[in-house]
Amino acid sequence: MWRYRDLIPEMGDEPVTLGEGLTPVVPSRLLPGIDLIWKDETRNPTGSHKDRALSLAATEARALGARTMVVVSAGSTGLSNAAYAAQAGLRSVAVMSAGMPRERVYPLHALGSRLIAVDAGIDELIAMVTRLAGRNGIYVASTTQSANRVQAEAARTIAFELVDDLGRAPDVLVVPVGGGGTLAAIHRGFVQMRDAGRIAGLPRLIGVVPSRFDTLKTAHDSRIADAGAFFALPAPVGGPTVLNKIAHDHAPDGIEALRALRESGGTVCRFDDDEAIAAVAEIGARDGLYLEPSSAILLPALRRLQHDGAITTGQTVVALACGSGFRETNVLLDTAPLAMETATLATLPDSVAR
Repeated sequence: MWRYRDLIPEMGDEPVTLGEGLTPVVPSRLLPGIDLIWKDETRNPTGSHKDRALSLAATEARALGARTMVVVSAGSTGLSNAAYAAQAGLRSVAVMSAGMPRERVYPLHALGSRLIAVDAGIDELIAMVTRLAGRNGIYVASTTQSANRVQAEAARTIAFELVDDLGRAPDVLVVPVGGGGTLAAIHRGFVQMRDAGRIAGLPRLIGVVPSRFDTLKTAHDSRIADAGAFFALPAPVGGPTVLNKIAHDHAPDGIEALRALRESGGTVCRFDDDEAIAAVAEIGARDGLYLEPSSAILLPALRRLQHDGAITTGQTVVALACGSGFRETNVLLDTAPLAMETATLATLPDSVAR
């Protein structure tokens, strides 16, 4: 992504990089009649789009002389923070809610990160950790604009790459939304391309959220446009979910995401865990991509959009595959048990043929 450094002033001259960006676009066979393409961010070094943000954050952290990079995450951001801090020669810390499975956080440990579990929710932790910035050499790399405005610009490069890949902007871009910052930054990237004369118009953005963490949809449907009203909305149903990567009571960058949706003529869809789990297997079997449930949730959204006529034949539709399923295998085993046949050497030929 660093070939776009001239387009993003926040990018420094000596990048901390593991080769992030330049992820492929992969054609899909899942929606007959629709030119559907996956933007496959699972090909980034640690398996998610967060590598773009943490590459930029680590670059700034090193330039500022920080000693430790801290994030609130037991997932993709924490893994990416650990990898890029190591590459920058800095220490890393991942703060997380108590009770995270060992299988989820062990990769962070393997990359040298200190793990700190706290009996508190993610939004409370983000607010607390954000206040630590600048103390004792601490650099807060959490991927929210309120915590770190520099890293928030990295996702603009997704828009730049899509314009280079397609020769224009897609008609529709469908994005799983957690904190809201990625969707907002991609929109800013397309606006930048339009203002530079590279594209004629902006793609319509569709955000997808979990049914039990749907405050963004409530806000969009209610046409809420200011932070006070957004954060005053009642907390959603919440509860345990396999869609933990995109589960926020109130998206930290929700107002920026709502603005992007409004300016692009977009909307928000919501779906349940079971629909996302079923989509993991279908996307894998049909398109050859192993996605986390929080990205696979895009498939039921795409189907509904097609059914409702919101996407139609002749349009180019891009779905943003944000994260790999490989770190979610333990979750999927609990919800979609493994199917395995047995055979003997004598029956094997018939089993394979069948």
